Amino acid sequence: MTENEAIRAPRLFLSCGEPSGDRYGACLVNALRRRVPGLQVAALGGAALAAAGAEIVQPMEPLAVMGFGEIAGALPALLAARRRVWRHLAAGQVDLCVPIDFPGFNLRVARQARRRGIPVFYLVAPQLWAWAPWRIGGVRRGVDRLGCLLPFEPAWFAARGVPAVALGHPLVDAFPAARVEADAVAREARLADERLPLTLGVLPGSRRQELARLLPPLLGAAAELQRRLAPRRVACVVSAAPGVDARPWRARLAGVAEVTDEPLTQLLPRLDLALVCSGTASLEVALAGVPHEVVYRTSPFNYAIARRLVNVRRIGLANLVLGEDLAREHLQDEVTPERLARALSDWVAEPGRRRALAAGVARLRDRLGPPGFWERAADAALALLAAGRGRGE
Repeated sequence: MTENEAIRAPRLFLSCGEPSGDRYGACLVNALRRRVPGLQVAALGGAALAAAGAEIVQPMEPLAVMGFGEIAGALPALLAARRRVWRHLAAGQVDLCVPIDFPGFNLRVARQARRRGIPVFYLVAPQLWAWAPWRIGGVRRGVDRLGCLLPFEPAWFAARGVPAVALGHPLVDAFPAARVEADAVAREARLADERLPLTLGVLPGSRRQELARLLPPLLGAAAELQRRLAPRRVACVVSAAPGVDARPWRARLAGVAEVTDEPLTQLLPRLDLALVCSGTASLEVALAGVPHEVVYRTSPFNYAIARRLVNVRRIGLANLVLGEDLAREHLQDEVTPERLARALSDWVAEPGRRRALAAGVARLRDRLGPPGFWERAADAALALLAAGRGRGE
């Protein structure tokens, strides 16, 4: 290592293809900068990473698609993004590459970086244990260290030759136990008193396809729940996920539902019930202790393929971690206003179910690990960075 290399601030490249990864990337950058104030950061990312001071070399918004047919339609944007990222990695300006989730794109980023001698810390292990375990070879070829969020992942990947580190889960930090317990007491008082209005949260996801397929039946469920519980009032709040433009929703849903883009850490304490698309938001709702139902709906084509690939019985992250149904799951044709309203009214009518949920949330927190995720993630990233620089001496 030359003297200039020894004193130069490290240069980090993050690749985040969707809103949750963008938020995670910003949190990691902030944790790293507390240790390395001069850290230089470039990224494929969005508003959160830009706010954290990253240079955005490729915006993530054109890439946020899901589904086999939809990905084919987005292929030109994906290829253009890949070319920009490849050029950045080839320019010799990266000391550590951190792909975050988004495995369809980011596993290629990881392999490209490693071919160029750039160490790779992949954060949020791809869920190969749920589908596509045959892709493990690509992970071995592209990843120097794999940051795992779910408790069963480190052993699964280590057994297949991937260096994995258990980090716990960042959402444990976002929902402190004492605050969740206080919110639960207030929520229980509202649910138990029939004179009080209730607030239903509708969380339909962040991708265009999720919004198009889920929002209509979820709003229908809100209307049906109001009919079932009348004269008790049910207020509906639709959560616009980060990266989703809430302005068209506000005009379209005026008089039907409140639309908010406030962070879930602020929104969830005021919710009494929720309908949530499977994914990271479903784990947030569970950790906040909100009685909820998990929903998932995609095109018949996508679902037919997924049924042949996916080898887990549950899709809600909390249910997966616990190995039990903390909340019920409704897939495809089960996502109807009548079915969902009936399920939500069960939460209102049955205090025993709410007590069981509270006990399940406590088990979930224990299973996910202690607070301090971002400090552990920063430790793992800096250790790999130091090892990579050491190889260059």
